[in-house]
Amino acid sequence: MKYQDLELDPFQIASVEAIDRGESVIVAAPTGCGKTLIAEYAVEESVRQGKRAVYTAPIKALSNQKFRDFRKRFGDEAVGIQTGDVTINQDAQLLIMTTEIFRNLILENSGRLNDIYYVIFDEIHYLDDPERGTVWEESIILAPPGIRFMCLSATVPNIHELARWMGAVRNTTFTVIEETHRPVPLKHSFYHPKFGFISIKGIARKFKNSPEVRKRFMRRKPSSRKIIQLIIREGHLPALYFCFNRRACERNAEMHMQHLDLLNEDEKMQVRRLVDELVYQYGIEGYDRLNFLRQLWEAGCAYHHAGILPAAKEIVERLFTLGLIKLLFCTETFALGVNMPASAVIFDELEKFDGVQFNYLMTREYNQMAGRAGRRGMDDVGYVYSQVIPEATDPRQMERILYGANERINSRFFASYSTILSLYSQFGDDAFDIFRKSLHNFRKGTFAMSKAYQKEEEQIRSRIKFLQGCGFLDGKELTPKGKLAAAVSGYEIQAAELYYARDFEEVSVAQLPVVLAALITEEARSRKNAPPVSNVALKFDAEKTIHKLRQKELKYNIANPIREMDFSMSAPVFAWASGCDLKQLAGFGVPEGDLIRILRMTIQLLRTLRDRIPDPEISDKMHSALELINRDVVDAQAQLEVG
Repeated sequence: MKYQDLELDPFQIASVEAIDRGESVIVAAPTGCGKTLIAEYAVEESVRQGKRAVYTAPIKALSNQKFRDFRKRFGDEAVGIQTGDVTINQDAQLLIMTTEIFRNLILENSGRLNDIYYVIFDEIHYLDDPERGTVWEESIILAPPGIRFMCLSATVPNIHELARWMGAVRNTTFTVIEETHRPVPLKHSFYHPKFGFISIKGIARKFKNSPEVRKRFMRRKPSSRKIIQLIIREGHLPALYFCFNRRACERNAEMHMQHLDLLNEDEKMQVRRLVDELVYQYGIEGYDRLNFLRQLWEAGCAYHHAGILPAAKEIVERLFTLGLIKLLFCTETFALGVNMPASAVIFDELEKFDGVQFNYLMTREYNQMAGRAGRRGMDDVGYVYSQVIPEATDPRQMERILYGANERINSRFFASYSTILSLYSQFGDDAFDIFRKSLHNFRKGTFAMSKAYQKEEEQIRSRIKFLQGCGFLDGKELTPKGKLAAAVSGYEIQAAELYYARDFEEVSVAQLPVVLAALITEEARSRKNAPPVSNVALKFDAEKTIHKLRQKELKYNIANPIREMDFSMSAPVFAWASGCDLKQLAGFGVPEGDLIRILRMTIQLLRTLRDRIPDPEISDKMHSALELINRDVVDAQAQLEVG
């Protein structure tokens, strides 16, 4: 069977046939097997039925890539996108969105979901994400009954359990289609510059049992120089080199730029032309790192992580897609769904820091990243190299990472305030029938009143009492404050409390983004040395308001209460709101990618509040603040609309 002039694999044929029958489907297959093609078929089938399709993705970078890809495939008019900071053509036949936006549309009972035939959930194993996984569960539980789901996943051992849970929640059958075979097989190797290639048995022989001795060896972390020389010699380019911290990405790229020259003259000219064009279109001529990055890119080398300027990241992705970056040092987010395969993948190490300690990678994480090796139709084999320090590397962990099963998907269900407000105000105590439908509770016996669920329900009831006690709910009815909070979804009780405490009235238009950014900001080690604010009053009344709200939560025994406000990003946020340019912004010592992410999230909150706040004067103030900060490199929509 052929589709788009491609001979389909058996699992793709089975998926297409299930779509033709109008079934909900979960497709589990290794990275790089061609799952996107199935998604495209589901979109076409939705259009054939005279209906629309929604494509959701876990991260905005993936949403943006799919938007561009699908526009090429289906045409500009047929495709739209909505991600919080970008809205283009929102009534299109195919709408790309983040899962959060989809969940919010459900909670709003939006008429925009009435004619949706298929919703495609890309990377559904992201349901296991500790912070954002609950959004997937809520979406599956609450989506209108007529919607079919096409779920795309990496291979996980409990995919059938997931299908049974989804089937029980949605009162339908989910067809499971599994593919374990990779079209391009992978060859896995461990490497150390001194010992060369080394087997797990070889690692076991050198492994030191004493933690103190291991620690000494860990300090002698091997350089990437020899392994890079090896893959160049073997002709295994382009290559992705995964590092688990940003500085390591940059340090490695800088080190190799000095002596690598991976592009011919014609390719260098292509890089110059494309970079000139994109720098002009993105308006980043004033970016202080630009000259250095140009040198790097013209050597065929680059780095990619969340701390760099989004426009620079976009340039790297485009150059890599065109085969003009031969060696890319990147963090693990590059592996998440973004369709950019390479000939080889290298792991700088197989342990990463989780904020508290170093842990070995999960098998699923390793397979997700390793799966980027081997380009279909171009490589016979994909090469995966892992740098190890044999004396300090646990051979049992290597065995698990290489040969163990991917970890199963776990439930992360957590009823947020906006979800509770929306459901409790509609259904009263019947809302608990919905809260009981989590994957975690399904495991204990089909939506039973398990001990674990009783604890969960206790917390939800505490949250309801808190919402009633703080004036968000009157019994089960939403108060005006509750209506605003339910509509915000994300920092909802903080934003509504600040509005009704009249704290937005005490700040200027340029200070308003500072206050909202302080709700969003989470302290990071990388910016502990950021300069304090000199010209912004840090003692806003807002800070007291949020502190009191948090204290009330603690009185009601709420687990995971809201955070205190964090003003560590105030100086650059205020400077940007006051009109500073990109060059001046770099002087604050904050990674520009982090700052732009905070500003874009602030824009999202400003936009929501502007559209929902009943007071026209404050609404106008929100709009003015939005115009101050949504400009130049921060304007996500302008960036996405570039060619």
